[in-house]
Amino acid sequence: MPTEQTWQQWLERFYNLRRDKRGSHERPHKPVLLLSILDLLDRGQVKANEVTLSPELVKTFRRYFDVVRREDDQPSIENPFYFLSGDGFWKVEKPGAGPLYQPGNASSPPSMSILRSAAGRFDPRLWELMQSSASRNQLREALVARYFPDRRQQLQSLLTTPEPPRGFELNEEFEQARSGAFRQTILEIYDYTCAACGLRVRLNDGFSLVEAAHLIPFKVTRDDNPNNGLALCPNHHRAMDRFLIAPCPDTKHSAGIWRVGPALDPRIQGQNALVALEGQRVIAPAEEKFYPAAESLRWREKQLSAKD
Repeated sequence: MPTEQTWQQWLERFYNLRRDKRGSHERPHKPVLLLSILDLLDRGQVKANEVTLSPELVKTFRRYFDVVRREDDQPSIENPFYFLSGDGFWKVEKPGAGPLYQPGNASSPPSMSILRSAAGRFDPRLWELMQSSASRNQLREALVARYFPDRRQQLQSLLTTPEPPRGFELNEEFEQARSGAFRQTILEIYDYTCAACGLRVRLNDGFSLVEAAHLIPFKVTRDDNPNNGLALCPNHHRAMDRFLIAPCPDTKHSAGIWRVGPALDPRIQGQNALVALEGQRVIAPAEEKFYPAAESLRWREKQLSAKD
């Protein structure tokens, strides 16, 4: 059984795949490739740590891609098959030629004919983890939660073997590692800075006072996309979770503004700082593609309004 540390290692890499982007849109190719390989493992189509660009992999990739594609996405499997090598757990090798991918020296993938004669291999430790159907279910859950939470039902319909019931086999080690991967992703996106008060404490040993908060709780949507997250100090995290404050949509500020609920009283010492958040901008991450999703902000606004 994999340990929490093992899950943490791989989920952090899965949650931070290096992807091309067009404006605020990140390409779905790499997570789709990983979902496709997990599918082929379930079906027994891949038996050894030598994944080739087989017709079945190409067909499966296109089926998944058609579900999640946006804008001008094209189902070019050669790109993720090759460039996944830059994420630290996969390499593409041609017999007798060694690895094809050279970091920092790869502007385009080799031709399909070259790639068809090569094979992709996972890090042996990750490959061992992927041999368990329970582990594959959990890795699939992580990929869908991180990249395609709004396409969960459609993706589930493509599975050869039905997805297990919600919560089934999502063991404690996996859940802790998933939460840790989400936290690390959010903290890096927000540069370890609280989106409410601007507190930033990060020590050399990696310690930070800032926490990762889901806007819509994970148990509600199973959504680990960064657009459903916010970096907050412990005080503001707890205040938001208790619906004392909420990041809400605003026509002028894409990342939202803070609103304060009726339970707070500016006349009471100690509550003034929270009350003063009313109308303040959410401190946004550097990249707009990671701004809080409007749907998530509306959910928080609705919960705050319910307290009136």
